[in-house]
Amino acid sequence: MRHRQLPHDLRERVRRFVQYKWLATRGVDEESILQALPGDLRDIQCHLCLDLVRRVPFFSQMDDQLLDAICERLVSTLSTEGTCIVREGDPVTEMLFIIRGRLESSTTNGGRTGFFNSITLRPGDFCGEELLSWALLPSPLSTCRHPPGL
Repeated sequence: MRHRQLPHDLRERVRRFVQYKWLATRGVDEESILQALPGDLRDIQCHLCLDLVRRVPFFSQMDDQLLDAICERLVSTLSTEGTCIVREGDPVTEMLFIIRGRLESSTTNGGRTGFFNSITLRPGDFCGEELLSWALLPSPLSTCRHPPGL
């Protein structure tokens, strides 16, 4: 990384992440292994994730076929301590399910009112469920017409 002239602190963060990933996975790329399995053996993914997904109230009443489809699309990621996963005010683009470790979630209401709230998410917890309600909001349709004379 030195030859790419990356700042020292960024090189250290990358090194820490690579070491952490190696320790957490013992060098095994589970995603590649899962993708190489035939479809009927990919049920492992559903077995590992189904209970987490069912904890989300929005998903709790869905049938197993739909829940299996959701589980198949989940992607496992690792983060090291101090990593900012989502910044306050940024749009929510994904749900996060905590499997191992802890995630500190805090908000300041944009710093406008002196408000500060913090919560620690633990294994079995999730965040980002507001994305689901947003997806259900009816979106207005616009009418587009070709202008006369063109």
